[in-house]
Amino acid sequence: MAQVLSLKELRTSSVLKAEISKLEEEKVQLLAELDRQHQLEKKLRDDLLDQKKDFEHLEKQFDHFAGIEAEFEALQQQVLLEKLEQLSDVDKKDAQLKAQLKKVRDELKVAQDELKDLKQLDPQRLKRQVTDLKKKSQQQATDNQSINNALVAARKELKEVTAEKDKLDTELKASRNGTDFFWQSVDEAWVLHESNVVLKDQEVDDSDTYKRIRCMNTTSGVSVLSSGKDDNDKALWLGDIEIPEEVSIEAGKRLLSIEADLEKDED
Repeated sequence: MAQVLSLKELRTSSVLKAEISKLEEEKVQLLAELDRQHQLEKKLRDDLLDQKKDFEHLEKQFDHFAGIEAEFEALQQQVLLEKLEQLSDVDKKDAQLKAQLKKVRDELKVAQDELKDLKQLDPQRLKRQVTDLKKKSQQQATDNQSINNALVAARKELKEVTAEKDKLDTELKASRNGTDFFWQSVDEAWVLHESNVVLKDQEVDDSDTYKRIRCMNTTSGVSVLSSGKDDNDKALWLGDIEIPEEVSIEAGKRLLSIEADLEKDED
């Protein structure tokens, strides 16, 4: 608070100058304090704006990952539907083969009954008919064996399809949980898993120890299997998906490690 001066003190120029100087200092202090308050207010506004931007970014990320999860669920449903359709086709084929086998057996029974009736007829005619029936029976036996072989093949195919479906379900579940990958890119966009999926037209020595690499894009949910290595020991991939070079290098290292472990076990 400014000091009240008497008229006599005001007449003294030195006292007046000192008082003016003091007021000037107080003014400078007040302006400095006001400037600090303005800077503090600006900082608070900037912080509030940054927090708002962070919140909007988190909302966009949440929507993005929600979309990825929905796409992955749709892909999983599509794979399961395709496998179920394959199983349904195998069941239909099995039913058709069984119906054909029953028909052949019924025809064979009719032929045997006819042979029994023919034994009471003319010997020469009977002999010719018996010969024809033997040929027919042999043909039916051959057809019967073919049908049995087809049934065995169909059951084997059904077993393989079922095993492949279970294996695929297990890998899809593990990929969705995201816990079994052995490598992940810095930006977390790519992950690598070990897989023992054997393609239908592929021959391997031991399907239990066979290993390949599955590469998955965590953003799109799309995955691809390895098909070997090139001359530089980088992984090669099935399909035409573009895979970053660093991912192929890491996958190639894993394949080399798997090969080394298998050779060690064989020794």
